[in-house]
Amino acid sequence: MSTVEQSPTVPQHIAIVCDGNRRWARGKGLPTFLGHKQAVDAVMEPLIDHAAARGVKYLTFWIFSTENWSRDKDEVEGLMNLFRMFFDDKVKSMDKKGVRFKMIGDITGFAVDIQDRILRGVADTAQNTRITVTLAMNYGGRDELIRTFKKIAAQVESGDLFATDITEEIVGRHLDTAGVPDPDFVIRTSGEQRLSGYLLWQLEYAELYFPKFHFPEFTPERLDEAIEEFQQRHRRFGK
Repeated sequence: MSTVEQSPTVPQHIAIVCDGNRRWARGKGLPTFLGHKQAVDAVMEPLIDHAAARGVKYLTFWIFSTENWSRDKDEVEGLMNLFRMFFDDKVKSMDKKGVRFKMIGDITGFAVDIQDRILRGVADTAQNTRITVTLAMNYGGRDELIRTFKKIAAQVESGDLFATDITEEIVGRHLDTAGVPDPDFVIRTSGEQRLSGYLLWQLEYAELYFPKFHFPEFTPERLDEAIEEFQQRHRRFGK
């Protein structure tokens, strides 16, 4: 029989699938791009501020998947410009508040100027300790695992690692998220009840929450509601 553990007061690490931007815009009769813009302009920074105030230590936002490149060309280009704005303005603002930024995913798929902005944002905020915010950009769970296994295989091929020495800890050291604890709680907005490959290795024992509101409607008050839901869960780890 599995043991049962009451959840801690506040999850240490919340992972969020930022879903429903386009549906939010369509519901208001707006161009779909404005849903993405609302998410960047009005949602992410207040959520980060409030999560930090509640004692959350890590937030991870999935903001662009490996599959999103197949969207309409104008939408993709609009998203790229939003990323430029985010790193030019929002990251600098949040740096002053003690927010540390990290990145997961294959950023080599982006234009060089966006890669430079990402690397600069990560470097400039590296010493901050208030909260760590990870952005999943050009990220896919299977893609991450393939890149992880290739790195491990290269070490085996070079003789730096024996295949018999590969453990969960070794795999964890080679994941994009190395050095960050696994999420306790994952939230996917917009009511979709699937993970779509998000953090396939890391979410083994995370609690799942699928609210129906769209990401542009994700207010600090709704984060409080999500944390309250987490507090009601009895976490089972199969021990």
